[in-house]
Amino acid sequence: MHKRLSYPIAVASFGLAMSFSTPGVSAQEIIELNLWSRADQSGPLRPGNILEGANRLNAQLEMDGADYRVSITVNEQPDQGGYDSDAERLLRAFAIGEGPDIFHQAHEWICAFAEPGYLFDLTDYTHDNPQFFADIFESLWESTECGGRRFAVPQDAEARMFFFNKGLMKEAGFSEEEIESLDERVLAGEVTLDGISEIAKQIVDNSDAEYGILHRPSRGPDYLMIFNQYGSSFLDPESGMLLLEEGKLADAYGWFERNVQNGVTPSNNTSMDWGFVRDQFWKENNAVMWMYGVWDIGSHAVPRGVPTDEEGFFELFGWTAAPAPVEGGRPGSLTHPIVYGVGAGEHAEIAAAVVGYASDADLNTNHAVTTTHIGIKNAQLEDPRYQEAWSLALATELLEFSHYMPNHPDFGTLNQIIYEALQGVETGQLSAEDAAAYVLDEADARIPDSIVIN
Repeated sequence: MHKRLSYPIAVASFGLAMSFSTPGVSAQEIIELNLWSRADQSGPLRPGNILEGANRLNAQLEMDGADYRVSITVNEQPDQGGYDSDAERLLRAFAIGEGPDIFHQAHEWICAFAEPGYLFDLTDYTHDNPQFFADIFESLWESTECGGRRFAVPQDAEARMFFFNKGLMKEAGFSEEEIESLDERVLAGEVTLDGISEIAKQIVDNSDAEYGILHRPSRGPDYLMIFNQYGSSFLDPESGMLLLEEGKLADAYGWFERNVQNGVTPSNNTSMDWGFVRDQFWKENNAVMWMYGVWDIGSHAVPRGVPTDEEGFFELFGWTAAPAPVEGGRPGSLTHPIVYGVGAGEHAEIAAAVVGYASDADLNTNHAVTTTHIGIKNAQLEDPRYQEAWSLALATELLEFSHYMPNHPDFGTLNQIIYEALQGVETGQLSAEDAAAYVLDEADARIPDSIVIN
């Protein structure tokens, strides 16, 4: 169905507004919905699928003989500091009654919108409309919940893992069987976190590689899966407040501390340039392991000369989950879903229907395969396009044991504190125990009303 484009006045402070409607509906009432979207090259179909969802809803309304149709106004906002900044601007808009009917946001902010009553509670709606939502991966719904209720719909997911360089393992004397079975041994709990660090050390000591394990050089989610593996969930289920457990924090920082002391991770990892880090692993064969996410393959590995086909990639590289800290333990990963929220306005159920159609498996696959993100539905696993995008099909398996950042508006502040302490540990300014104490002290000073200390 063809979409007609016009340009009305921009709404509030959201930026450029584009109105999409369906031809031939002038005789019906037009329900106008506002969609907030970040103008983002990594996800152009986050708004695009909503527009197509509205088209599909309108087609169904026409078939049903309904007396109304839906029009979507897209209010695009340039990226001005990431999802935290997006959320703060949106919260201000909702506070003055100018919030959108639909928006996409990082999942950890959902409670910040739900608690003041800005969001439509989707719990009953998602259960009552299985044609839209029943096939969504059950594990993803946790990322949409606040107080046990669903206030959003998953839009995509990711998987964090340990990438490793097979050529360097072979150069260091590891057998073909040891290399090819590393993933299975991690999943079976045979290789621990210290064990994978020891493998990286052996390779650094017995090859030309300079770096053992590299991680992101900025605040973000990836390193948090190490804290998850050592038992930190960061959320108290009874109060909904952020939970800090000093002993578990110290255990996680201890792993990073040992890596630096043993020459596995460089002491300046947190001050490295992103491009330099990626070059060392994907291009220069100068790093054994890279702790990051699956989308990096399409976005940064392939442009650095890594083969695009599955066989070619796995001839040179492999990946595995974050190992357990003890033998026999459960491996882990971390996913950071982007979700659709629906404002609690007059037309909330109509907006929810648009989101439902926008969540159709074929539309979500369009987004997944063009941006190297994991899909949201089981049906996508059977889509030839998704299967051809081999990295997505394989990484989807990690959702089985993935963790999430807590859905709490102050977690961004806490994560900044966690990262500051990580910098202190790796540069030798803080011991693991001191780093844990630093997190508790700084959290008590910066977000005292949001934490529980155990």
